[in-house]
Amino acid sequence: MRHSLSRPACVQAVLALLTAALVTVAAIPAARAQSPFAAAVYVNDAAITNYEVTQKMRFLEFLGLSGSDLRQQAIDRLIEERLQVQEATRLGGRLSPGDLNDAMTEFAGRGNITLDEFMGRLQQAGIDRETFVNFIRAGALWRALVQTRFGAQIRITDAQIDQALSVDGVQPVTEVLISEIFLPTDPQYADAVQRIVPAIQRIRTEAEFGNAARQVSIAPTGPSGGRVDRWVNVAAIPDPVGTQMATAPIGTVVGPVDMPGALAFFMLRARRDSRAVPSSAVEIDYRRVALPGGASEANRAHVAHIRDGADSCADFPAVVLREFPALSQDAIATVSRPQSDLSATERTEIERLNPGEISANTVTDGNLVLLMLCARRITGDGVPDRAQARLALLNRALEGQAAVYLQQLRSDADIRYP
Repeated sequence: MRHSLSRPACVQAVLALLTAALVTVAAIPAARAQSPFAAAVYVNDAAITNYEVTQKMRFLEFLGLSGSDLRQQAIDRLIEERLQVQEATRLGGRLSPGDLNDAMTEFAGRGNITLDEFMGRLQQAGIDRETFVNFIRAGALWRALVQTRFGAQIRITDAQIDQALSVDGVQPVTEVLISEIFLPTDPQYADAVQRIVPAIQRIRTEAEFGNAARQVSIAPTGPSGGRVDRWVNVAAIPDPVGTQMATAPIGTVVGPVDMPGALAFFMLRARRDSRAVPSSAVEIDYRRVALPGGASEANRAHVAHIRDGADSCADFPAVVLREFPALSQDAIATVSRPQSDLSATERTEIERLNPGEISANTVTDGNLVLLMLCARRITGDGVPDRAQARLALLNRALEGQAAVYLQQLRSDADIRYP
């Protein structure tokens, strides 16, 4: 028999127990603190201190990053930054005070605030200036090194730019709507949390999950039933939740997941693929010609020859005229229009085509309509021009080279823990 939070009396009793436990304050012995200036790890004999690790943890949280082991994430980031600075310095890299300040200002500007405002927020979060400076310095030196070392080796072709600006070039992004429940991990709540976890795992409906969130979740979304009312990119959700949300059936509850200071559950409410660009934002470039004689056997033979001879829209007019010499050049129409403006018939045919493919399935006014798709392009506000697309492709290629380079540095480095 299926159990749920909204029905069995025992589940309601557990919810009440946890709710009561959440308002109980108990003394917790303080953990023995580590020496802040002792080395947490050495990178090629350069020490990374516990203080730096703590600061990096705060900085990652400030940037909205989280995970089951934030300390290890902080250590990994610091190791990478040390390696980046060491390699850049070894090869003569330098960063002037002005360049450093510009890079800091640019980073703050991503949040539409000034550098002084950004530094004030860091201070409020208990993050010192040097933590931010070191982060920016490492990134700036590394980018300059990667550009110098690999930039001249990368060639971006016009075909790559065409692909990037087409609908097919849009990177697929899976987005989800979720609800969440966060339970405390403080020792004084352990017994109550242990009782409630199985009840949450038995939830099968959004109503039941919302009821539980309102009663026990310590997250800000608790009063609204745990609903996160915006689409979230699964790539931005830490594993294992993100990977499960990408493929799990709607209604799946994922958890418990260890988070910093909490035990989390997530319910998948909806999922979509943001690659589905609105038809009004898609421009279709195609060739169209009406062949006299309709869907006759002779025309079918001509179409087969055209398919064999025309590899692209550039070839299409000459090949068509070779098969139908009585047609005029003007009979072959070059069409570029929003997808939403196409007739229902032509849209149905073109949606089945890849660029360079031909459709010859419809007859209009006794003529066989021959269509060749040239391209699907995204138009409208925010669409990059060709120079911007080239730069984006170059940066993507450089990121790939940088990842391999950094992995090699890490493999060759002497990294040891005291």
